[in-house]
Amino acid sequence: MKYLIILSFIIYDIYILQYFKRMFYTRYEGFFYYLAAILFNLTVTISAYLNLDHRIAVFLMMISVILIIFVLFNVNLLQMIYAGSLYIFSLYSSRGIICSLYSIILKQSIFKVLSDPIYYSCIFILSVFLSLLIFHITRKMAVPDYKARHALNNMGQLQFVVVYIIFQLLFLMLVNDGRYYETVPLWYTYLYLWACVSGKLYLEFAFHHTARVSELLEHELNINKLKEQLSRQLRHYQSYSRFTKSFKIFRHDYEKLMGSVKLLLNQKEYDKAAKMLDDIQVTMKKNVLVHKTYSDHVLLDAILQDAANTCQDLKIQFTACACLPSDISASEMDVVCIFSNMVDNAIEACSNLKEENRFIEISSQGTREWVIIEIVNSFDGKLIQSGGEFKTRKNNKISHGFGLQIIRRTTENLGGLLYLEPEAEKRIFKIKVCLPRLFQS
Repeated sequence: MKYLIILSFIIYDIYILQYFKRMFYTRYEGFFYYLAAILFNLTVTISAYLNLDHRIAVFLMMISVILIIFVLFNVNLLQMIYAGSLYIFSLYSSRGIICSLYSIILKQSIFKVLSDPIYYSCIFILSVFLSLLIFHITRKMAVPDYKARHALNNMGQLQFVVVYIIFQLLFLMLVNDGRYYETVPLWYTYLYLWACVSGKLYLEFAFHHTARVSELLEHELNINKLKEQLSRQLRHYQSYSRFTKSFKIFRHDYEKLMGSVKLLLNQKEYDKAAKMLDDIQVTMKKNVLVHKTYSDHVLLDAILQDAANTCQDLKIQFTACACLPSDISASEMDVVCIFSNMVDNAIEACSNLKEENRFIEISSQGTREWVIIEIVNSFDGKLIQSGGEFKTRKNNKISHGFGLQIIRRTTENLGGLLYLEPEAEKRIFKIKVCLPRLFQS
């Protein structure tokens, strides 16, 4: 029977690690890393339960999982605690449910039920599979993986869930102490069952609420970006309209002026013709507005046009030439999410520097398989990194700091790659967005 317990424990560990592998970015890939993690957790768990009080063993198991998550994945402290506490709480509350049901069905106290080695083993195995079943139902119905990622990246909301899990775990451990009384009344068993079931249900509600709030917050940020982009496109259109209007006025006079030049040339008045050509050139420079083009993609060009205007106001040296071919799968929303956030982050980073040190350079290159857009900007060399991700330095971290997350998620959803290459000593920050081409020639 003990081999079945170990096997069920290993299955539980594999499922949990695979789940968190989908939630977080991995530090290490490979079968042997995960095998070593499972063996480490199994060793800690068996040693703790054989030699220590169960209360201490529970927290040692949680610490073991926290260490494993820290080693295998790029996570911050709050995400590690969430992973460890969720791992234990799920197993502990499932065990409480199975224990209570055994006690009610057999009409025996929980103490007597757990005193039987066969019942004890069956309860553990069933607890593992109940936890896996609830996990699976949650992922399919309540909080799918893509929504869970929103919640796990929102530290303000995740903190609420972590606090709940830890306090609920402490409460269940307190209620669980009643099992040591052989003559405990039946109402205790129902209380224990209710505590475990309600704890699981409220955790489902809390995490679903957290994921929903995080998703809505990011949706609001995207809507704000779209509003900003509409303003950009309007300014871009107005700029282009002014250029077209000035060019039409010049073109109206151009034909008459060229007729005069032709007449002077026929009369061999070369000096006068040359002077008139010079005057035409001066008039063109003065009256025809210059309309710079930064990209062959209309939407991206509008973003870069607006960035150029902002940089001019902030005294930031701005150069850009970015081609975005039509054979990529990026929608207009994707273009806005990626490049608006990239440009906004670059402008914000430059604005913290002295005027003479501010610059932004945007370039592109292409291969048969990829389109690569690179943005290089100056920054003050100060970085805040947590869990392998660069974090915002703004005070309100709940409504800020999503820029790089949105860029990465949007890029990866398109099958692309995002590279962040900060050089703190040189005070240069590089971002490369690699997008796959659909029709490779």
